[in-house]
Amino acid sequence: MKGTGARAARGMIKDFCRDNKKSLISFAAVFALGIVLGIFITISAAGGEFERVARADMEFGAVKVFFSTSFTVLIGYGVVLLSACAQVLAIASLLAYALLGYYFGKYMCLLVAVYGATGVLNMVVIYIPFFLVTFLLMCVAGAKAACAVGCDRLKRTALTLAKIYGLNIAANFVIFVIVGAFSKVIVVGF
Repeated sequence: MKGTGARAARGMIKDFCRDNKKSLISFAAVFALGIVLGIFITISAAGGEFERVARADMEFGAVKVFFSTSFTVLIGYGVVLLSACAQVLAIASLLAYALLGYYFGKYMCLLVAVYGATGVLNMVVIYIPFFLVTFLLMCVAGAKAACAVGCDRLKRTALTLAKIYGLNIAANFVIFVIVGAFSKVIVVGF
């Protein structure tokens, strides 16, 4: 009786992944491509001269990063909502995953190259959990929006995406503000 809840949750996740396999694979592929592009564009833009940025130029601000990422993620969910409007616009919703991957790659590159050990700590404790949680929740949102049917699909999908966005904001608050209280959150400003 103990493991019934965990077994049920595992079953729901398996069913969701099986039912939305194509969407999830396309989201993951676009996200991975965005990561690669983010790393390569960041390195080529800096010309490999990350050493010019002084470590003293670091700015810390957990609440500032929380609010800026929350607003940016809201825009991403708005783009994902486009796929509920029409099936033709589903391709446009992939832009949200590409940009999320791009910023993930860019931030990983900058945190390691520019901020050294503090940046690596921030990357592992703050930014990787943020990007992965946001990606997973956006995958759920994208799959729900892509398979929306019916006359009021936009309204129902918007409500579903608002709930998922609320979960995303709660997770961001825990990551940036609560965990960020123990480890200073670097404001990546490049």
